[in-house]
Amino acid sequence: IKMSYRAQLSKSIRELRFVMCQQSPASAGARQFIKQNYSDLKQLNPNFPLIVRECQGAQPNVMARYDFGVERRVYLNGLTEAEVDKAVGELVDQAAEVNSRL
Repeated sequence: IKMSYRAQLSKSIRELRFVMCQQSPASAGARQFIKQNYSDLKQLNPNFPLIVRECQGAQPNVMARYDFGVERRVYLNGLTEAEVDKAVGELVDQAAEVNSRL
């Protein structure tokens, strides 16, 4: 099931931040993921901080902030939209384990 983590996003993590370049091929999958999924993610998690930062030449990555300020970052260089989706899902899936250690 595509994006089974969607509705769990705001229950699992505190913030999700994407950083990408507006033009680089390395950021293409991240840009496509945001273009295709941002609205749905915000609709399911209206008060959730889903942040997108574009910076020329930036290395594409997604950072999840968990409880007590713990952060995990995954680099998205050259990934497809589906691979970015999988990376985000894995960050959400890790939340219970990360938060339970605190």
